[in-house]
Amino acid sequence: MLWPRNRYEISGLLCGVLFALLILGATPARAAEPDSQFVAPRWPLDLSTRYLTSNFMEYRSGRFHAGLDLKTQSKSGFAVRAVEDGSIVRVRATPFAYGRAVYLLGASGRTYVYAHLSRFNDPIRTKVREAQARSGNYRTRLQFARGKMAVKRGDVLGLTGESGTNGPHLHFEVRDPGNGPVNPLAMGFAVPDTFAPVIHAVRAVPAAYGSRIDGGPEARILKSGKGLSGEQPQLQIAGPVAFAAKIIDASDIRGHKLEPWLIEVKLDGEVVYRCRNDRYDFSENSLQRLEWLEVPGIRDRWLHRRPANLLRGRQGEEWFRGQEGRGLPPGRHELVIEASDFAGNLSSVEISLLVADIAYPQPPSRSDWQVDPVVVARDSLPENNLHPFVEVNNEAQLKGGKFLFSPENGDPVLAPTFLVQQHVMFEEKQVEQLRRQGLSASMSPTEYLAADWPIDAAVVVPAPMGAKSLVDSLPAIKDPALMVYRWSGKKWKPDGRLMQPSATDSSFRFALSSPGTYAVFRDEAAPVIFPADTVIAVPVDPRGQSHGVSLPHWEIFPVDLVDLGSGIAPESITVTLDGRPLIVEPDLPRDRVLVELPDDLETGRHILHLKASDEAENETEAEIVIDCRE
Repeated sequence: MLWPRNRYEISGLLCGVLFALLILGATPARAAEPDSQFVAPRWPLDLSTRYLTSNFMEYRSGRFHAGLDLKTQSKSGFAVRAVEDGSIVRVRATPFAYGRAVYLLGASGRTYVYAHLSRFNDPIRTKVREAQARSGNYRTRLQFARGKMAVKRGDVLGLTGESGTNGPHLHFEVRDPGNGPVNPLAMGFAVPDTFAPVIHAVRAVPAAYGSRIDGGPEARILKSGKGLSGEQPQLQIAGPVAFAAKIIDASDIRGHKLEPWLIEVKLDGEVVYRCRNDRYDFSENSLQRLEWLEVPGIRDRWLHRRPANLLRGRQGEEWFRGQEGRGLPPGRHELVIEASDFAGNLSSVEISLLVADIAYPQPPSRSDWQVDPVVVARDSLPENNLHPFVEVNNEAQLKGGKFLFSPENGDPVLAPTFLVQQHVMFEEKQVEQLRRQGLSASMSPTEYLAADWPIDAAVVVPAPMGAKSLVDSLPAIKDPALMVYRWSGKKWKPDGRLMQPSATDSSFRFALSSPGTYAVFRDEAAPVIFPADTVIAVPVDPRGQSHGVSLPHWEIFPVDLVDLGSGIAPESITVTLDGRPLIVEPDLPRDRVLVELPDDLETGRHILHLKASDEAENETEAEIVIDCRE
């Protein structure tokens, strides 16, 4: 049998047993049994349908998604309710991330997080406004002692919205008494689900020099737009060959892409890898990088557990290496990949592996497995480490430098990481976009490639090409207009500032947090405010209250605040109304601020003065006339 073979698997098994004692199983039918004093939590919304747009432990850049995203019919303003008796212990109001958020400590000891709210209930809102008035800033974080702001099951905590994010929905989390996120589906918040996960593709990747797949050194892929199911074409391999898969789940007819709850890999009937999303700790977010084959244009889940991956719910090892690191034993083997959701809906594929006992087997006369662009870089690599790259397979193709980061050297990585730096040319759309964003370019961009990217923090690397010449023309490197930008595929996004050269190297440096294409730009364009030359008519909000939450007397209205370069600095936003300070909400995901006028403001015309700057410290300001009409 597979478990336990080593200390990682023993740890994982113990965690699994402990978690099973807490939630008793895998499906809603086997969810946790409440004690005699505990009342089952209620659903946080009153909507008749329960659709998810995101689920627990989905992939996010450098972290896991800590809860569920509940669909709210693409609208804001639905009541958000306390799921059990308890106390409000924390409140946040920020321009990004969770936006307006409420933290409820329940009688059970669990903490429930409600994020992206459009409005707090009246008691919370009063305390937030008082804190904002004291600080002069919108950004607010408040803590409350247990019992100070008590609530009952079903009380309205606020209204749903889209603060801090794009698109109205409710982000909802359940955390254990130690503040660790747990899967809400196992805590009484399951949703109807009859849709099984879909296995869209399986990749086979050479994992050592001399490994062969269907007779060649290239990676191979088997894929289907409708999904793979059941028995699949045979694959011929020699030497260590790793596997990855693109697996997407959905819980309803809306088809939002979700993460499977459970993935199991079986080799000749024995489970060799298991990935189960039940819980994690925030300190383990960096381990997420160890779970994915991630290169430009490709992100698939590895179907093995890396030695450094100590996440709970992960069991197994690098099974494809075999007992002596030479690959699976010669002969025929059956590989089964299974994926299921929390409701128990299951998909699986079966692949017959024909393992050759020679280093360079003859290719089959016909293969349904296509050659894949992911290949193995074979030069100067540590032994027994996967390093697949796109279109990079020998040193002659590399136009830049190569770097090896290792935890043994004190680098902020979880396992040896191989990085390639090569200079590339601007694409036409990249040039067009940098001009549109008001950025001045350095000589050319630089591409940083690292398919295997288990980064716990940013690594310091040589800056993109042309940084030195650009910096030399400035009084100092600390010029705020100078920044490193990353190409997102659609636009240049600011990524950080340049660092001084080290004592042993004349090259400027920067902190690289993820692979991609980077360039150094100067941002000299100030933000723009709309509308600056028109009168904004502001009517009375006729609703008064919504679900017991008081709404503003005057309708909240937006003022566009746009910066296409380094981005608006939220703390720089200052607003006065008829010369008196006014706190507004920076709604920066939508390039605007939201203005809520004082309820006692008299009818007639008033002057709103808005001032802001971007991260490059380019300032802008405008006076806007508003006309309040009863």
